[in-house]
Amino acid sequence: MIKEKVSIATKPLVYQVFRHIANKVHNALAEYVDNSISSFNKHIDVLKPLNPNGRVRVDITITDDYIQIKDNAFGIEEENYQRAFELARVPLDATGLNEFGMGMKVSSIWLSNHWVVESKAFGENLKKTFVFDLEEVLETEKTDVDVEEIPADVDEHYTVITLTNLSQFKPTNRQISGIKKHLCSIYSQFIRDGIVDIYVNDELLVYQEPKILYAPHYKNGGESIKWRMDINYSFGNGQSVKGFVAILEQMSNNENNGFLLFRRGRTIGTSSDDKYRPKCLCGDVGSPQYKRIFGELEIEGFDVSFTKNAFNEDDQFQAFIEALRDEIKSDKTIDIFGQAQNYRKAEDPKKVEKKAVSTMAQELSKSVIINTAPSTPTEAIPQPSQTDSAMSFPLEETLITPIFKKMKIDGVEYNIEIRFEKIPGSTSFYSISSSLDNRYVIRLHMDNPYFKRYNDLLKDEESAGPVLHLVQAVFGAELLTNVSGYASEAKVFRDKLNSLIGRF
Repeated sequence: MIKEKVSIATKPLVYQVFRHIANKVHNALAEYVDNSISSFNKHIDVLKPLNPNGRVRVDITITDDYIQIKDNAFGIEEENYQRAFELARVPLDATGLNEFGMGMKVSSIWLSNHWVVESKAFGENLKKTFVFDLEEVLETEKTDVDVEEIPADVDEHYTVITLTNLSQFKPTNRQISGIKKHLCSIYSQFIRDGIVDIYVNDELLVYQEPKILYAPHYKNGGESIKWRMDINYSFGNGQSVKGFVAILEQMSNNENNGFLLFRRGRTIGTSSDDKYRPKCLCGDVGSPQYKRIFGELEIEGFDVSFTKNAFNEDDQFQAFIEALRDEIKSDKTIDIFGQAQNYRKAEDPKKVEKKAVSTMAQELSKSVIINTAPSTPTEAIPQPSQTDSAMSFPLEETLITPIFKKMKIDGVEYNIEIRFEKIPGSTSFYSISSSLDNRYVIRLHMDNPYFKRYNDLLKDEESAGPVLHLVQAVFGAELLTNVSGYASEAKVFRDKLNSLIGRF
């Protein structure tokens, strides 16, 4: 076994400062992936024929006790080894994702107190192991660390980083699902282009492209088009933007809407549900435009923070985004903002009806207890008229399982069955019949114009409440009229109601 030393020269206080930087777990883990992709891209001609699928594979394993990141990139070669472990030593090639020479060190210190890096560079005959113990470094004020070297096959190429004695920032089990989504967004371009396969706890991350609206113009009609606008603008001073802005097929409140901002192929400060949603592009929070606009913007000409969680120069950046908005609005070939704000998708009538029936069923199944008079009726409840009792409904279509409920009015309990039916040839509002067990069967005729007209109101509980309150009052009124000995009058009332309701 051979030993050499590698410099970690810095003031001990700096390590403690890194524990207090504003960071997120997925951003910290992304730094390791950055290194893997940069290593692969730098040596892509060598590695592409060697690696399965011609890609770099990164495996991230997260447990309660340790985090491990393993790749099959080129490995840390001799010429970069000293730079790899000394803070702020910029790589020889700083054009990739690992441009600051900070990522691996800062993330490892932020996430753990003890970390080990095992690396074998392709074409070299030594495997090198670096061990960093934060407590020991702080106590002894170390400025260099021993590196163990053992012979290895020259064709092997990998890096394995294992973090133990994890800090208070270690990811919890509940965070792992979110970490997967964020990493998938951050590297969506590299995943899409077949550069990297990322596994988190043995699950391959697959990026799902949001579906783009395909529809006619909200105002002018015409043929359906794909609502996507490609962008390629330069604004001087080296500032430019490429990508696209588009409209979502389905509105989204927090995940698919908004923009992913890219630099060098990976996102900066945006991922998963944490997207960029400026008012000048996305409109007011909660508006249709806000819920529909999305896109990807590859931006050049702005520096980023060393943690890659934001673009710098906020005032200039805001002016840049406003200039982008003006360019988009000036394009008369496609009205992206107008369509996003004003387009309303026509719902499938059958789906609307199904929602309405379901909501009615939910509301009408609630218990009803009403007192209308101080006295309590004692006589038996008359049966509905013979015409109703004998009603038959051939070929009726039941839209949902009937509801069985009790209505208690003036102390008397009524057994009610409510059915939602489409009956050929019948556009009445409702009908009542009695069953053998003294149950009243109320049929709502869903082909009545009233239900068709107010389907939109009936499809959610909040808006359906007032309408269904009236429906139940009509049922109750007929039952009370029957109880009072006016069954024939109740029948006349219902016939008149059926002839009028929904036809105004």
